[in-house]
Amino acid sequence: MAFEAIKNRKSALVLLVSLFFATTFFCLQFVGIQTVGTTVRRPCQTPVFDWRIVSAEEMSAEDMMSYFLWPNRTSCRLAHDFGGHMKRKPSGLDGQKAVCLNPVQVAPPPGECLVYSFGINNEWSFDDNMERYGCKVYAFDPSMKAEDHDRSPAIHFFKLGLHSQDTTNKKGWRLRSLTSIYNMLKKRHGERIIDYLKMDIELDEWAVIPQIIKSGMLDKIRQLAVEIHLPIKDSPEQMRDRVRIIRSLEEEGMVRFDSKLNPWYSGTFKLLGLSGPRGYEIAWYNSKFLNSKSS
Repeated sequence: MAFEAIKNRKSALVLLVSLFFATTFFCLQFVGIQTVGTTVRRPCQTPVFDWRIVSAEEMSAEDMMSYFLWPNRTSCRLAHDFGGHMKRKPSGLDGQKAVCLNPVQVAPPPGECLVYSFGINNEWSFDDNMERYGCKVYAFDPSMKAEDHDRSPAIHFFKLGLHSQDTTNKKGWRLRSLTSIYNMLKKRHGERIIDYLKMDIELDEWAVIPQIIKSGMLDKIRQLAVEIHLPIKDSPEQMRDRVRIIRSLEEEGMVRFDSKLNPWYSGTFKLLGLSGPRGYEIAWYNSKFLNSKSS
């Protein structure tokens, strides 16, 4: 009996210590978010480990930033960053994209995967790494001073941009919807799943994401990585609309497995009373593939 009592006390102690460290980690990971003119120093509230259970209407300005940063990393057993280059002030890796490799059903199948990469800006490290992994990569950027060409046997570049509709903007850039681009490339890769879609399109994501959902193209995407950009002039309700757009992906079955803030892209949100990161790299996998053997 005495041994069992000691054993139970040890188990309780381990549980309490684990909860302490988990709570401390959750509180500390948001110290970069500041109220205008002063660092947030409110007492740490009860941590929210799953932001899916919190409605957008309930979120404060700080909550919305915390939601964007929520990594939900336990949903992926093994995630690796592909690509990236070293930057300074602050020193760190920029441009890398998280790829979930386990569960294997949602991982890009090595040797036969298909990648769409929107937004290159002459930084090819992600695309080169995905080629080495065994993917065929279709890369797009209308802003680059380059015409359509093959960077390598497996990386094909198009001077096109992703948009919510087919149009040409004031800069003369040709922009197409994901549906139009996919139909254009079907003669090359056939009717198949886009195993990884990378999107860094400088605010156009807010129009493109709803269009992808509405068009049904989300069902053709195994993993999705988006760098979201937050305008500093947003009102609380405008920022709440952006939360709803990201939430709509997750309501459609996309499971978040990574999020990283961009420390080189920050500012002051005057109408929110906050200063902090204006960009977040968020990655999801499509849960519909968890019970599917299709590729």
